[in-house]
Amino acid sequence: MKKQIITWITAVGLLTTMSAALAQAGITAIYKVSADELWKTVDFHQPSENIMPPIASSTRDGEGLGALKINILKGGGEVHLQLVYYSPEERAFNYIIQSSPLPVSNYVGEVRVESLGEERSQLTWRGVYSPAGASQEEADAALQGFYEAIAGRVGEMFPKE
Repeated sequence: MKKQIITWITAVGLLTTMSAALAQAGITAIYKVSADELWKTVDFHQPSENIMPPIASSTRDGEGLGALKINILKGGGEVHLQLVYYSPEERAFNYIIQSSPLPVSNYVGEVRVESLGEERSQLTWRGVYSPAGASQEEADAALQGFYEAIAGRVGEMFPKE
């Protein structure tokens, strides 16, 4: 438990205090569905391939804080994730990328679902990171494309505003 709290503090610290120094990308989208239903769809514990078109398959090891997930990319390669903050009550989680072929390092992702009233909810999915092996513009474009693909796939499941 102590290790999980330290990991969470490290991730939140990166996300909040260093976000000005790191690159950022993300999406915010509104869907005509309850927040609980949207949360069930995007929760870290769900198979990534259901909402991420670039992912062929995913495996998960563990539950709650510290859980690990490996996403296998359709074009080859693996993205290793670790859950560092998880609050189903707030419908929010943060994760880090431990390793991947993506052109980023020091990545901390945030996913949040908020209720906007009956059958309306907002999905925010964003990340802060350092470009690695590519320009900031290339890293931004890669991640922004990934986030937009998620918003589009979720929009195929629930009407988007």
